[in-house]
Amino acid sequence: MRKIVLTSVDSGSAHACGLAVGLKKHGKLTVVWQNKNLHNLDAVYNKQYRAHYGFSKLPRSADDLIIVACITWDRLKQHFGVRFKTWLMGFGRVHIIVSDGRFARNPRYYNREFEGHDVLTTGCKRHFREPLPVKTYYQPFDFSEIDCRKFTNLTVGHSPFVQKKFREKGTNRITLTVKERGLNYDLITGVPWMECIKRKARCHIFIDQVEHYALKKFRFKTGDYIWPALGKSGIEAMHLGCCVMTYGKGYDTDIPAPPVAWTTTEDFWMNFDSLLASPEKRQTLAQQQYEWALTYATPEFASKQVLK
Repeated sequence: MRKIVLTSVDSGSAHACGLAVGLKKHGKLTVVWQNKNLHNLDAVYNKQYRAHYGFSKLPRSADDLIIVACITWDRLKQHFGVRFKTWLMGFGRVHIIVSDGRFARNPRYYNREFEGHDVLTTGCKRHFREPLPVKTYYQPFDFSEIDCRKFTNLTVGHSPFVQKKFREKGTNRITLTVKERGLNYDLITGVPWMECIKRKARCHIFIDQVEHYALKKFRFKTGDYIWPALGKSGIEAMHLGCCVMTYGKGYDTDIPAPPVAWTTTEDFWMNFDSLLASPEKRQTLAQQQYEWALTYATPEFASKQVLK
């Protein structure tokens, strides 16, 4: 039987808890989180199985080692010290899932660090990996038990994790503009994850973000590159039957681009008003997004994508 090890700083990184559920079907899986997740995401995996805590619980060998996020790589290096490379040699294949901003801030360093290993990135990080070999990873969810019936009145949702994320997401601008149009608006922030999901499921339109505030920090390889700003919140909303809109552009890779309502900052509210004016367009987009999410952002697909 194939032996697989999955590790991360906690179960929330790139929704590693969902990936763990999918990986369980592919062999004998050992899951090790460095810390407990503060928002009860451990329950996604622990509901059926059991995870271990602390890097000291990591096995010395297996067929596959999956490391989620650059911060986990860094902390593993700290934990093992000079034994880190020797420890990695105990695994047949090492797969690294890049999901955190550390990679975008220092891609040359991490690309050197990951040499010889299998690398996957979320859509907004892939540009910093190319032209080196890379696969695309979308965070996996299963919301089949969530009630996705919408409110009677059209409702717009937006869910920055905490107030510190308001600047990054353009929350103040979103809030002002939606309220100017007299629409029902649910600003979901600072609440437990499952409450966020249940509230998001009732919304018709979901706005992930208006723009990425840190664009000027990064030097893109091509002048026409547009940051694809679809994060965890937007992928969740696609699963929940919302019509998702966000800043950026979708890029086809080894996975087709998510069919969200992509838009630039300049055209954002014109495109938003277009969705308001056409219930048929909203419904068509929401259905396309839902079908995409059930194909490319599930525990089953993510686990196959990592291991292939």
